[in-house]
Amino acid sequence: MAVLGINDSHDCGSSAFSGGNVISAVNEERFTKNKNEVGFPSNSIRYVAKNTEEEITDIALAWIGGNALISRVIPSWDRKRRAIWRREIPRPSRAMLHLMNLPYKLIQNQRPHALWKAFGVPISRNVAAKRLAQIDEDLSHKRIHVVEHHLSHASSAYFTSGFSEALIITLDGSGDGLSGTVSIGDKGNIKRLAEFRASTSLGIMYGAATVACDMRYSEDEGKLMSLAAYSYPAEIPELWQFSVYDPKSKNFVSKVRTRNEILLAEYLKDHVLSKYDRESFAYAVQKHAELQVTTLVRQWVKETGIHNVAAAGGFFSNVLVNRAIEHMPEVEKLFVFPQMGDGGLSLGAAAYIDFSLHGKFNRKQIDNVYFGPGYTNEQIFNALKKSKNKNISYEPIKDPAGHAAELVANKNEILLWFQGRMEYGPRALGNRSVIALPNDSENRDKINLIIKKRPYYQPFASSMLESEASKLLEDCVGPNRFMTSANSVRREHRQNLIAASHVDHTTRPQMVSAKENKLYYKLISGIAKEVGYGAVLNTSLNKHRRPIALDPEDAIWTLENTGATKLIIGDYLVSKKAKN
Repeated sequence: MAVLGINDSHDCGSSAFSGGNVISAVNEERFTKNKNEVGFPSNSIRYVAKNTEEEITDIALAWIGGNALISRVIPSWDRKRRAIWRREIPRPSRAMLHLMNLPYKLIQNQRPHALWKAFGVPISRNVAAKRLAQIDEDLSHKRIHVVEHHLSHASSAYFTSGFSEALIITLDGSGDGLSGTVSIGDKGNIKRLAEFRASTSLGIMYGAATVACDMRYSEDEGKLMSLAAYSYPAEIPELWQFSVYDPKSKNFVSKVRTRNEILLAEYLKDHVLSKYDRESFAYAVQKHAELQVTTLVRQWVKETGIHNVAAAGGFFSNVLVNRAIEHMPEVEKLFVFPQMGDGGLSLGAAAYIDFSLHGKFNRKQIDNVYFGPGYTNEQIFNALKKSKNKNISYEPIKDPAGHAAELVANKNEILLWFQGRMEYGPRALGNRSVIALPNDSENRDKINLIIKKRPYYQPFASSMLESEASKLLEDCVGPNRFMTSANSVRREHRQNLIAASHVDHTTRPQMVSAKENKLYYKLISGIAKEVGYGAVLNTSLNKHRRPIALDPEDAIWTLENTGATKLIIGDYLVSKKAKN
């Protein structure tokens, strides 16, 4: 018996969970090619339902009220809001923003919660059933459970962490009137200890700071984090007006009145950023965030006596915050759910309902997130045959990993790499990747020029053999398989990882063992034999502003529409003639 999870708000998607185990999970953006897709994830549901051999008995729907309820009924409303954030349509006037802020202030905290639940649950069930009927009439008759936003986040982290007992922290912009929670997980049961108002959200404050620096809300926060490394240590006392964790009230407090994200960004720009340079501002915001979160974690570890921390919510995409938690003396182990943002809500909701119904708790931490579609060599061959590009040629190869190692290590090739089942979450973890030697600084510029078009201050990540992590990194705590934290590169290896590390000599590593990805492990091992250490530059297989490649057609399209010239896909080497 399996539970089908659905998130039909932004970054929508679907998952299947059964007996404490993930069966499959995917986000709708991979099918539609629209990043952070909004709406009912029909393609994702079809994929998950088709690839779930067990009977689906229940539906777990994430989110109850607030913006999600509006988005559930009128998806175009949320799409328009995101188009404003992305600057795809003009931003409303200042007067209109203030007018929009009035209902925002009234519903931001969704008080009373019982009223939102009373209206939100039946409406959500009705809307979901009607849309499921358009996909599969049988699915529309399953029991539909509606799971609160931060409970879904907490469940995604706890039920995949392998911790029998855990302190569970969730933090994001806002969801169901909250910006975060603290809970205890104990043998499958989750007990909430504290919850934080949405109106004083640290996540919204960080996102508004991102917009103040002329970046995009809910998309470019990683750029702000990267920019912070370009400043000398800077203190900005004005930031203490915004979203400060107060141990006495056990909540976040703010002296600045509730504002929507754009108005808050305008206030930050006019009253804080205007006094400082952009790099110092980014640095101070980042350090402010790290201090608030470590203060929160320290208090709750002390109060509960629990030293294993499981975390989820979009705020934990910040690898420097995660690094700060990981190195706290009070924390024994940290697990950050790999699909930490709202894209992971469907899995969390499904995991929670699965345990509630069946009581099976898995004490083993997930060791991979290859939960998406995979493709046979026959499907790959058929996709290659469809290509009409005369500059493209392909040939079968017997040893894809060995061939890839040869191209990267000995020919310094920028290689597109497509294998196995697609990764779940925002990180490419060796199945949908662009790979290059990390010891050539020009590779970083080449990838930016021909594929990614990232700003100068945004670094690329690394994949390395787990057995060599402690040799390459000076603060390696444990096996980080999902690129959820940052580490400092040892001085003697900085040149070896120069293209896959930041200006502050940190890298966001994926530590690879043969257990979870034999082919990728073999590739990196082959490179290690040639260059003397087992690491590569790894970034996602996609063109700028497009989601990670889903299928062979996406991979071939990426080769055809970028400056890359080599793709290894399944057991085929695909080559493109370089432009003169």
